[in-house]
Amino acid sequence: MVYANREIGGVVLRPVNLADSSQWEAMRRDLWPEGASEHAAEIASFFEGRLLEPQAVLVAEVESGLVGFEELSIRHDIAGLKGKRVAYVEGLFVVPALRHRRVARQLLHAAQEWARGNRCEAFASDRAGRVIVHRRFRTSG
Repeated sequence: MVYANREIGGVVLRPVNLADSSQWEAMRRDLWPEGASEHAAEIASFFEGRLLEPQAVLVAEVESGLVGFEELSIRHDIAGLKGKRVAYVEGLFVVPALRHRRVARQLLHAAQEWARGNRCEAFASDRAGRVIVHRRFRTSG
C-alpha cells in the first residue's frame, strides 16, 4: 500500500494497523450491520494478508480515537473501464459526531493519493447500487 500519514485540521489520515482492529470493527458494524458477525474474521484475514479486498484501509483519527475509515481495492472489471486499474472505494464511514466536518472529503482525497501511488487509471465507487466514476480524476496531482 502506498500512503503516507497526513494531518489535516486535527485529523490524522493514515493506513489502518492491527491496534485499530476493534475500532475499525465497530465502525464496520455501523456501516454494514447485516454482516456484523463476519467483520472480526474479515479484519483478521485482512491483517493476515488472506483477504482479496479490501486491499487497503485508510483511517481518520483524532486524539480520542478513530472517527472514520475507507476500504479500498483495485478493480479491473468496472463497466466502461474494463482492463484498466481502477481504484475503488468499497466502503466509507465517518462517525455521526464528525459528519459535515470534511472528514469524508479528506478520506476521499487520501484515497485518490493512494490510487495515484498504485498507478490507477481511474477512481470509482458505488452509491445506491450505481457505479460512480470520478471523471476528473487525474493520475498526477
